[in-house]
Amino acid sequence: MTTERWFPPEGDVHVRIWLAGVVFDYTVTAAAVRNLIHDWRQKHWFTIEFIRDAIDDYRLLPRLPCERLFLGP
Repeated sequence: MTTERWFPPEGDVHVRIWLAGVVFDYTVTAAAVRNLIHDWRQKHWFTIEFIRDAIDDYRLLPRLPCERLFLGP
């Protein structure tokens, strides 16, 4: 399954990251998520969820820390 089916090609998306039993919700650009997924496929040390239909407004969530690092190649 490709990432294009889960979120739009541009704009922001709501991402939930599970790390050691702790949940982190962030707003991330679609381009950064693609690179994050690419890195995640190399080593699965956390769990990623894409929240498509949420009641909460994802724009109120914090940005992914160091998001700009995932915007490059």
